[in-house]
Amino acid sequence: MTQTQSLALYTAAILVGALTGGSLPLIGRVGRSDVGLSFSAGVMLGAAFFHMLPEAVEESGAGILPFVLVGFLLLFLLERFVLVHVCAEPGPNARLSQAAPLPAGIDAGGHAHHHPHDPGHAHVAADGAVALEEDGTGCAVHTTLGLAAFVGMSAHTLVDGFALGAASGHAELGLLVFLAILAHKIPNSFSLSAILRAEGYSRGRALAMNAAFALMVPVGAGIYLVLRELVRVETFTAAALAASAGTFLHLSLSDILPDLHRRGGSKWVLSGALLFGLAVMWGLRLLNHAH
Repeated sequence: MTQTQSLALYTAAILVGALTGGSLPLIGRVGRSDVGLSFSAGVMLGAAFFHMLPEAVEESGAGILPFVLVGFLLLFLLERFVLVHVCAEPGPNARLSQAAPLPAGIDAGGHAHHHPHDPGHAHVAADGAVALEEDGTGCAVHTTLGLAAFVGMSAHTLVDGFALGAASGHAELGLLVFLAILAHKIPNSFSLSAILRAEGYSRGRALAMNAAFALMVPVGAGIYLVLRELVRVETFTAAALAASAGTFLHLSLSDILPDLHRRGGSKWVLSGALLFGLAVMWGLRLLNHAH
């Protein structure tokens, strides 16, 4: 199977997964699975440490490792700039307090965060995380929050597509990175649909936006392929793998795990799911080496 055929298969599967995850909030009151998110964080950590980084170092040596920081900072800056704060605080944002509040189910589907030190605070991050704190001033969701979530999550998915493109040059590595992305895109799609429905988007439009969000994967992979042909530097693929590993580390360590920590839940169950995700990726590494 050629690299193009592999990417087509992977992106089709991610599209199906995104539509499946995005449809769940539309057909009933189905809660977000924190255990699944914790598992996906373990899978992404394992993909970065056990597969992507060793492959990058094997191709170009330890000198390629600074690109991990490049990828980490790229995603950090991206999330900083697509983060939307909407609160009834004194000043320019006060007028937004008249927007419609979130319905009761959004906390389960909308990936809630809590900031006790910052009351009256609502935000959506690039991974679709939504937070809402009320301080009596009526902090609520602005009508553009759904669009901001869509744009931010799509930009993040573009980066994932780039990582998939970089990894797909190696059959085994491409499969593992695909699994890591798929494990995260399903809960992402769930969150996006929950946000869009909370703002009054129709079911059809929410699913269409989920499909567009998932299609950023092939766009990102295409960007990698084009850049590879334009740059034609021997270490480009290794640098792209290292930078992509940095984005995976940021996503798992700065987004998913801190959110789960704030939400509470069973520490043993969530920790076990994280370790299980890591164990799966380590087991696949041993299986690859055995062959």
